[in-house]
Amino acid sequence: MVRIWIIGIALALALAMPATAQQRPVPQILERLHALCDQDYKPACIKLGFVIGRLQPGVARKLRRDHPEWWWWERW
Repeated sequence: MVRIWIIGIALALALAMPATAQQRPVPQILERLHALCDQDYKPACIKLGFVIGRLQPGVARKLRRDHPEWWWWERW
């Protein structure tokens, strides 16, 4: 009887715990935001700017080299 209770409680806890979603890599997030921004979705453009602004310097350099179109405002 004790085993049944332990298994039941463990099963209930396992089913009650929410699953965490896997985080997407930063380049994939930026590609999606850039695509939405190209479709004139203004919240995506704003979010793209915030994400780019919070990048670590090393990651920003690599992405600037790989995707210069994401930094179009720096050419001005």
